[in-house]
Amino acid sequence: MKTDKHIYFSNEEYARIKDYASCNNISFSKAVCNLCVSALNGNDILDRINKLDKGIEYIIKKQKVIYLLEEQIYSDMDFENVTNPKKSKSLNEFNKRIRNTYLND
Repeated sequence: MKTDKHIYFSNEEYARIKDYASCNNISFSKAVCNLCVSALNGNDILDRINKLDKGIEYIIKKQKVIYLLEEQIYSDMDFENVTNPKKSKSLNEFNKRIRNTYLND
């Protein structure tokens, strides 16, 4: 492992690292190392949070489709004329419209 001891900080940064080191009873170099590792781990966590956020957005879109479909079903209920859902022109058109409007699979 190669160590580079030529790291420069502004006075404010140096003071903050020094405070961190004294609060945690560690050396200055250990404090710098800990803070660097924490920053790198923080980026990984942020990436995972962003991925989860996109997944939640997708679920919300799907939920919206389910709600709209339920609404459509109740408004179009006609129990005297029960048809095959796969062959229903109106249902297929509804699904196509919803897919184009709300979902970007």
